[in-house]
Amino acid sequence: MRLIPSKTTGALIAVVFFLLLGIGFAQQPPRKYKIAGISVEGNKFSDEQTIISLSGLRVGSEVDIPGRELQDAIKSLWLRNQFSDVDIVVEKSTPLGVFFTIKVKEYSRFSWLEVIGSDKVSYSDIKKAVGHSRGDILSPYDAYLSAKAVKALYDKEGMMYATVKPEIVPTDTASYSRLVLTIQEGVEFHVSSVSFTGNTKVSSGDLEGALEDTHSKPWWKFWRSSKFDKNKYDEDKVKLIQEYKRRGFIDAEIIRDTLKFDPPNEEVAIQIDVREGKQFILRSVHFEGNTVYPEELLIRRLSVRTGEPYDVERFDKNLSANEDQTDVASLYLDNGYLSYQGVKEEKRVGEDSVDIVVRVFEKDRFTIRRVEIIGNTKTKDKVIRRELYTRPGDYFSRSAIIRSIRALGVLNYFNPEALQHKDLVKPVDNTRVDVIYKVEERSTDTFNASLGVAGSLGLTGSVGVTFNNFSISEPLRGGGGQILNINAEFGQGSTYQTTSISFTEPWLNNEPTTLGVNLYRTRQQYTYDLEQIGGQINIGRRLRWPDDYFRVDGSLRIQSLNNRGSSVYAQGLSSEISVGGSISRVSLDNLVFPTSGSKFIYSSQIALGSVGLGTTDYWKNSVQFEFINPLLSIDGNTRLVLYLTSDMGYVTGVGKDTTNIPPNQRFYMGGNGLGGFNLTPLRGYPDNSLGPINSDNYVLGGRLMMRHNLELRFALSLNPMPIYLLAFAEAGNVWDGLQHADPFDLKRSAGVGVRLLLNPIGLLGFDYGYGFDPIGAVGEKSGWRFHFQFGR
Repeated sequence: MRLIPSKTTGALIAVVFFLLLGIGFAQQPPRKYKIAGISVEGNKFSDEQTIISLSGLRVGSEVDIPGRELQDAIKSLWLRNQFSDVDIVVEKSTPLGVFFTIKVKEYSRFSWLEVIGSDKVSYSDIKKAVGHSRGDILSPYDAYLSAKAVKALYDKEGMMYATVKPEIVPTDTASYSRLVLTIQEGVEFHVSSVSFTGNTKVSSGDLEGALEDTHSKPWWKFWRSSKFDKNKYDEDKVKLIQEYKRRGFIDAEIIRDTLKFDPPNEEVAIQIDVREGKQFILRSVHFEGNTVYPEELLIRRLSVRTGEPYDVERFDKNLSANEDQTDVASLYLDNGYLSYQGVKEEKRVGEDSVDIVVRVFEKDRFTIRRVEIIGNTKTKDKVIRRELYTRPGDYFSRSAIIRSIRALGVLNYFNPEALQHKDLVKPVDNTRVDVIYKVEERSTDTFNASLGVAGSLGLTGSVGVTFNNFSISEPLRGGGGQILNINAEFGQGSTYQTTSISFTEPWLNNEPTTLGVNLYRTRQQYTYDLEQIGGQINIGRRLRWPDDYFRVDGSLRIQSLNNRGSSVYAQGLSSEISVGGSISRVSLDNLVFPTSGSKFIYSSQIALGSVGLGTTDYWKNSVQFEFINPLLSIDGNTRLVLYLTSDMGYVTGVGKDTTNIPPNQRFYMGGNGLGGFNLTPLRGYPDNSLGPINSDNYVLGGRLMMRHNLELRFALSLNPMPIYLLAFAEAGNVWDGLQHADPFDLKRSAGVGVRLLLNPIGLLGFDYGYGFDPIGAVGEKSGWRFHFQFGR
């Protein structure tokens, strides 16, 4: 059947009703009647008292019959869009007054959605676009809106010729109907070409490059989609003009654009006619109304030069909001001027020059009245507050709020998407605000079950538990921000065994000082049979200079070593007393899936045998770099990132024999990094397969290590279960010393993988990598290798 939107139907019925009512008015004069009673008929879902209340009629009040009150009552009920028919009749008239009956016919209720003819768009996407739940009112107008929403979905997918026909069909359940959408999908168009006319100053290639989502697909750009999306095309036309304005063509405009659809070939050719206008030069920039900061500082923040083409986009971003927060607005917003405004005024001089005056309205300076925390059901307030950079009494600072959100994300106690919300800053009056942090707790404790296959160690794995938000004072409740880890690792048979227990207090005496204790026993039987028993104390502190991303750490380690059955390294018992230190800067915004920031760590460890403390001598240094660059955001969340990392390490003896290094302090490389001492992962190769070898083709471990890794990561989900895909390329090697090192002699590999965070198990990973270079004395290529692991 053909559906007419109910608003149209309602309007027609209302007009007819009022005409008939008007005829009645002409036939008899109005008389006042007292309402003695009101009843309702025909309602199945709507409450009787609610209908009476919505009508505006009240028992005991007087109305004119005929009169305006009854018209208004019917109109009020019509406007609810719940009824297909409304009537008010006089049931009886008595000396006490009249009794009215409100007769309604309700629209049916939504039961379920049936979709016919959808092949290229999933049922779940269509259902989401429709948006109805069981029990919702289903009027003809609602059906029309649902069809319109699905049509918009098809338009977005590039199927401009799709048609959607709605139909309301009764079900076996009384007053419930199903919504049937019959879809003819038509053609999904792809862009065959994009051409431009009228452009004499900017090339067609540069203009097409400015279109982010609308472009043709040359054969060599196999990764690029050419699917036509009308909505994105409209957005791209705006970006086209923005590109002109970046180059100083502030009057550029699109005169017309033509879309030539070719349904048989499923293609659309686009032609855009532009009028470029003249290129304008920025002649001068001045600020007026600024009393807090000098004009010279504000102009430097704009990062523009007079005498060059007027880049509108750069000027506006550096005036209001750029990604690095080095704009003029950030200068004010980070110093309490929450109501700051900078209004730009352009004045054209001659035919091709522009003078700009920025009128500054600094207004009042705001302070923070209160900092509230909402939603923390486990984590204690003090654990959250000590990570915040906003304090009551401080001047309002946007950057401090951003830093605080980043710090809470790094804790990994909360859903990172929920940290961003619109009510974060709440004005109290003209000079004060409240800052409200809403958190959503998620499980952080993990039962760590690691499992993998290492070429040298066979089947490897671990079993343990980590309480990442532990409280030693309330061990059952937790929420104190401390870390307790109990772990046991193994290799096939007795090849590799280790047990350890560690405890870390990240804020000693409520200061940013870290104190940790670690006790362990390890035994490895491979090229050697080495047993270690010992403990380590770590202490560190967050710094304020050069910035508060820096920290320093120190350690004291005491252990005994027993080397049995090795012809390569010195046998027997030995002892080690060593001290270490590190300096690091970590600005990553998240631990599981970081989307911005960087990481730098330099560490050094020296054994004190040469000064009579223990019998072991060595000096070990390592450097690690990590860098995250966001590439793509979807719905406000970064989903695609570029991850770069480099690791380098060097160890040497102290004294005359610089090559006498304990085996547990040498570097090893290959595989997924499970098991073994100082084993650096390099996917695409077996575990512990790279580096110097002896005559029996056993890897001895080296004194110098280098590894570089590049990953492209795409997050499928961030909450509640983070899942991301990755593609990697990495290279590394181990050498026996500086004299043997060659930074270009690196073992290369590439592959793909996936990571899933499964609580309480931990991080689950699958990697499939190809090693391009030969390994061992035989010199065979490593080839394809599968790496599987839990908890890393």
